[in-house]
Amino acid sequence: MASSYSNLHPVDQILTSLVQEAIPSDDQLIADKVFETIRIPERSGTLLLEETRNFMGAGAGLDLQRAPGSSRATIGGFDRTSQTFKALIYAASDSIAMEDIFDSQYPGSEEARLAKKVSRVIKLAREKRAADLLFGTGNFNNDSATNEFGGKFNAAGAEPLSDLHELKDTVFEAAHGINPDTLIFGRQVFRQLARNPEVRGFAGSAAAGIASGERVLNDEVVIGVLRDVLGIPNIYVGQARQDTAVPGATASESYIWTGDSLFMGILKGSDAIVQKSGNVKGMPVAALNLAFNDMVAGQYDSLDKTRRYVYAEEVNVYHAVDSTLGRIITDCL
Repeated sequence: MASSYSNLHPVDQILTSLVQEAIPSDDQLIADKVFETIRIPERSGTLLLEETRNFMGAGAGLDLQRAPGSSRATIGGFDRTSQTFKALIYAASDSIAMEDIFDSQYPGSEEARLAKKVSRVIKLAREKRAADLLFGTGNFNNDSATNEFGGKFNAAGAEPLSDLHELKDTVFEAAHGINPDTLIFGRQVFRQLARNPEVRGFAGSAAAGIASGERVLNDEVVIGVLRDVLGIPNIYVGQARQDTAVPGATASESYIWTGDSLFMGILKGSDAIVQKSGNVKGMPVAALNLAFNDMVAGQYDSLDKTRRYVYAEEVNVYHAVDSTLGRIITDCL
């Protein structure tokens, strides 16, 4: 018996376009924005890493001055290293009874509704993986705000801009003289900045009532102040929430990005080159998105034709590359 079209061509381009479209709530998702994406030719491979010390000078005790007729000084070197990676498959599906498709009086396609549901599940899971990597204290150098700055951002007299300026110097020194290009806030600590007198003072004059506490800044103004003062071009706020309760229990929502944490580091330094055999080479960067397949979607019917299934899946991995190129500050509030 001949195979059906759905067996030979299970990926639906219309549904794929639908799961990739941005709906208003998706504007809060930042995982796709914060990482450089490298297209990998194979699902697994090797990340080739250059040793920074090879380009930080010859070291103490080596005199480069040469007398006539004498040999040139020979500099030392350090071995390059590598990391292996494997992109993982992330997928979700949902189904609806055929009778419900025919009987439904709701506007729009039931298949399209299912596609949006499964894509939202995958996008939130993607966001959680990104947050776990960049806010997870096991991947990068980290400390509490009290230890790093001497106090929290919501303490009386706190000066978070000055603290962040000092943090930039800390990251710069740990990153061999490379300035951080990315700053990520949890929503709660970011909104605290909007109420801080030091931040408001950079947004206008005291005569306008800004520094004296008569005004709270909106998100765009706060980001503008941070860019101007810190010189960090890429600033993001993790605002997405998800339901963490098990199915059947009362809903319990929480922030995906820890609300009182922040990350500062180098995430946009990659000028990646994909090489044969799955090997990947990139410029200094704290973490990367290694993507094998973007999100695709499709649909199929059960063998007994009683239910229609819609699925979506993607193949990628968020990979921590260098722990010295980023720093996490926790307990900022």
